[in-house]
Amino acid sequence: MTTSFVRKALLATTCALALTHMPAAMHPAMAQQPTQQMTQQAPSAAQQAAIQHDMETVARYKLPRDFFTRMTPVMEQIRNSRISPPETPNMSLEDTIRRTEAMPQLEPILKQGHMTAREFVMGITTFGMTAAVMQHPAQDSKSMPPLNPDNVSLLKSHTAQTQALIQIMGGGDSQQQQTPER
Repeated sequence: MTTSFVRKALLATTCALALTHMPAAMHPAMAQQPTQQMTQQAPSAAQQAAIQHDMETVARYKLPRDFFTRMTPVMEQIRNSRISPPETPNMSLEDTIRRTEAMPQLEPILKQGHMTAREFVMGITTFGMTAAVMQHPAQDSKSMPPLNPDNVSLLKSHTAQTQALIQIMGGGDSQQQQTPER
């Protein structure tokens, strides 16, 4: 792997991470395209500062205890509905939330899952970052803000659900090598 899963996830955080990973599950050949496009345009100093701020916000965010019960069906519905992500290069977390709110096809799915666009974006982004750092701690944790310990505990105590959600999101080859717990 040339870039780690967390670096892809963090780059996608500023580019609608909540929606960017879904096409990987729907269109495997397209999985690398957003990352390749974004690495061609280096973020400015202001964008780098915004990315750092967003990473800190996401790292501190506390996932609800019922995160998997709510998020997994929402992500499955989004994937099954074939909702395409908007083009959002170098977009901030707040802009990503606004863009997600503006997607009318997502509104009924989020309502059914009893979550707002903000809860959805923050939840799936926090989940992605936490899972990525937990899977590659030596490689990624040096440049990362400290993760919310409650989120780490939640993912550790729900390993099968964590792997299932990563698979729904289309997340990476290392998960396929692991055997999910039953």
